[in-house]
Amino acid sequence: MKRKKLILVLGLAASASLALSACSGGGSDGGSGGDSLTVVSYGGPYQEAQSEAFFQPFTAESGIEVVEDSPTDYAQLRSMVDTGRPTWDLVLVANDFGTTADADYLEPVDYDAVDRDQLIPGAAQEYRVAADIEATVLAYRSDEYSEAPATWEDLFDTERFPGKRLFNKLVSGGVLEAALLADGVAPEELFPLDIDRALAKLDTIKDDIVWWETSAQSQQLLASGEASIGLVWVGRAVDAGKEAPVGINWDSWLQVDAYWVIPKGAPNAAAAQQALGFLLQEDPQVAFAGLSDYGPVNAAAAEDPEVRQNENRPTNHLDTQVAVDDEWWGANQQETDRKFQEWLLG
Repeated sequence: MKRKKLILVLGLAASASLALSACSGGGSDGGSGGDSLTVVSYGGPYQEAQSEAFFQPFTAESGIEVVEDSPTDYAQLRSMVDTGRPTWDLVLVANDFGTTADADYLEPVDYDAVDRDQLIPGAAQEYRVAADIEATVLAYRSDEYSEAPATWEDLFDTERFPGKRLFNKLVSGGVLEAALLADGVAPEELFPLDIDRALAKLDTIKDDIVWWETSAQSQQLLASGEASIGLVWVGRAVDAGKEAPVGINWDSWLQVDAYWVIPKGAPNAAAAQQALGFLLQEDPQVAFAGLSDYGPVNAAAAEDPEVRQNENRPTNHLDTQVAVDDEWWGANQQETDRKFQEWLLG
């Protein structure tokens, strides 16, 4: 597991002295409960952007050292909590984790430390708080089609839009939702998912599907032309577009946000709550948006003129989003995955 230590070295001798004093065990006036915390995220350019926008400025303001780790691993988090020896303090998770189904493994978010009123609707939840607004989008090679695919039905229309279809092999990655939407299910009636109906729809294009298991793989498959159309994370679609002609359809898309959670019994839970209070403020959120294509969860940051200039930022298209029911997934993922794996092998 990749691990790096991030220590912000302050230029002035007096500031450095203060930072060293904080690390010597005297505690901080901010009530952090510790002089460091371990933050786990996804790694790569995404985590590098988080480090620049969030972790380094937090260290500069609080004197709390941030130790970065990656990647997120749910099984490892659960094992740490089950054995009573968690070493992670703040963990980035996908939309399929951190619901009430995972309550035994998580600390509640302290909304005395985190100002929920500054966040967009739905961001503040009991055991998790949104990190950024992410999107699974229909992306396509614009050089292969005379007209742009514009609907979920187009994704399944191999006559008008030939070529390999690209889907996340993770069952909760959007493939079932896309199949049902393409089969005529209204977005507001999507959940509970009709698994059998979704798999039947996927049967119609099964031979044309290329599955991706990492986001980097999805970008490569689209950029190389091995796949012509499919569902990918918006950041990877944008990056693929830097290598090849790639279009993104924003007429309908799946909102699948990332979230911050604090493992139950985290050794520096108070510092983690303090960090959440910092990184969800407007300025850090604007800074992160400037380094990525994801949408801020701070409402004021989402309306920042520079943030809104990016046509591929999800928060600029909230009126066309299809919301994913994470609570349903939390309660049904195991059985749904069993059926999906049987279908894959069939």
